[in-house]
Amino acid sequence: MAATTNPLHGTHDASHPTISEHTFTIAGILTVVHGLSELPPTATSIACLWLLHPRLQTKETMSPLAAEIILAWNERIKQGRAGKNPRGLIAVSFDQRNHGSRLVDKLHNEAWRQGNPRHAQDMFSCFHGTATDTSHLMNHLESYIFTSPNGPKITQNLVLGISLGGHAAWHCILSDPRITAAVVGIGCPDYTRLMTDRARLSKRNTYTDSTPPGSQFLGSADFPQALIDAIAKYDPAGLLLPGQFNPTGSDPDIGQAKLDRLRLLVRERLHGKRMLNLSGKEDKLVPYAAGESFLKVFKQVLNDDESLDVRFEDVLFDGVGHAFPKAMAEKSASWICDLLAKEEHVPVSSKI
Repeated sequence: MAATTNPLHGTHDASHPTISEHTFTIAGILTVVHGLSELPPTATSIACLWLLHPRLQTKETMSPLAAEIILAWNERIKQGRAGKNPRGLIAVSFDQRNHGSRLVDKLHNEAWRQGNPRHAQDMFSCFHGTATDTSHLMNHLESYIFTSPNGPKITQNLVLGISLGGHAAWHCILSDPRITAAVVGIGCPDYTRLMTDRARLSKRNTYTDSTPPGSQFLGSADFPQALIDAIAKYDPAGLLLPGQFNPTGSDPDIGQAKLDRLRLLVRERLHGKRMLNLSGKEDKLVPYAAGESFLKVFKQVLNDDESLDVRFEDVLFDGVGHAFPKAMAEKSASWICDLLAKEEHVPVSSKI
């Protein structure tokens, strides 16, 4: 992503409606809570939507999206279309590591083409850190915003991430049982394949100076073994289907043992959870193809075993590149509102 690119260009304009924002310093992180003042006075149960911004952006980027989703939900409550005893909804945004108020070194947010030799390590550690920060802030948020003895309680946590935040959203829902739903906006579940393809496009010597090209990239200085080991612990494809996807050639046949292991981990980490995956068909920075092999197996396992109770909707937007336009924002808002109202209509995949 170039420094001037904002994937949320379709949702951020001066005429966008706004809602209240309260900033708290929690664990040394400036944490913005959206929609506190708009909570229905009768709400005792609160859903919290964690908003994770794109690379090279800040927490302020997510304000219009927070307003759009919260206002849509509050309007449903007014219209009586939010189910019985509807939850209140707030949203939280904060700067990812080395971004905004937490910036340490600009170069380490840049890509290989912008002169950052540790792009792969920097990006993975950043959004993995975002998932860790989300869980840590979740531990403490309620003690800052609901301090009265009879105050409301946060009873549901959801996450919505875009680009870098979309990668983090996968980590969040896989790692924290309190997060029961995720919207992944233009993110990728297979970091190894994504970055191998980016090394090819960036003409990294570690990719081009091998025969066949790319055969020595994994384990090189651009993608060290320690990074590979971290991916096997935390990244969706690396964790759930280790060694299954060959980023420079054909994938090996998947055996029953791997499928059984996948089902076991899905049941352990995702049982009862809901996910919406939004991608641009013309996205060249985070191409849908990078995660497609993983998603194909993942969706098939979910379809074959309904007892896993995981709902996954995969939507590919025609004519959309690496962006989160109005159509994605509207889809996110309606999906989240349906989820909160327990009106689920979730196909496995679709196109818009």
